[in-house]
Amino acid sequence: MSPRGFLRQPRIQSALVLILSIFVGVGTYFYLLSYQNRIQSSSELIPVYVASSEIASGSSYEEIRNSNQLEIKEMPKSSLPAGVITPRSEIVASLKTKGPLATGQILVSNYFVGEVAPDLGLPIPKGMLAITISVDDVSRVGNFVAPGSKVVVFTTDISNSNAKETKVFLPEALVLGIGTQTNQSQDGTMPTPSSLVTVALYPKDAQRLILASKTSDITFALAYGNNPNSLLTSAGLSLPRVSTGG
Repeated sequence: MSPRGFLRQPRIQSALVLILSIFVGVGTYFYLLSYQNRIQSSSELIPVYVASSEIASGSSYEEIRNSNQLEIKEMPKSSLPAGVITPRSEIVASLKTKGPLATGQILVSNYFVGEVAPDLGLPIPKGMLAITISVDDVSRVGNFVAPGSKVVVFTTDISNSNAKETKVFLPEALVLGIGTQTNQSQDGTMPTPSSLVTVALYPKDAQRLILASKTSDITFALAYGNNPNSLLTSAGLSLPRVSTGG
């Protein structure tokens, strides 16, 4: 009997259908079992630490736990962020929060760092120094200089010929604060008058301005659009020195 004729026998066909059905049934069973396990795993509840009250920046993990600022809540595993802190997590007690935590916020390990940079309240640009000098009202453009202003700095001193001389000292300096005010006004009001002006400068220019503030008279000037660069030429902001002798 040929192989084709053999496969055409009713009993053989029924047996093949039965075997195929068994394979399909077993495969379906294991697929459904795997799917069910995935569903159960994703809906599994995990105990995690949650802030029970607002937590201040710079608080150590030990302080937070000892002051009862944490509570344990069970949440679905699939909805938790990476690095979530659980009662079984090992966190160094001295680590501190790098920012404030709100009530109800889930604790995550990357919220804690070894050292927290102090908030100076001054937006000092990277690579610059903040220095404060004393300047009177007239020299501050009649109190129109405010936080965020970019000023041209002039100095007036005695020249070698014993005459007063005024020159451009710095073509641009960023004002960070007037007195204790460091934020720009949103309604256009002028800052509270103060002779103390804090500016941001690169270290070399900061050194020069500190010395000039001790030996010369300092005057600030404002440019159109708060943009002293609009006055620059290829040679920079260069003006002839003006003196009482010429």
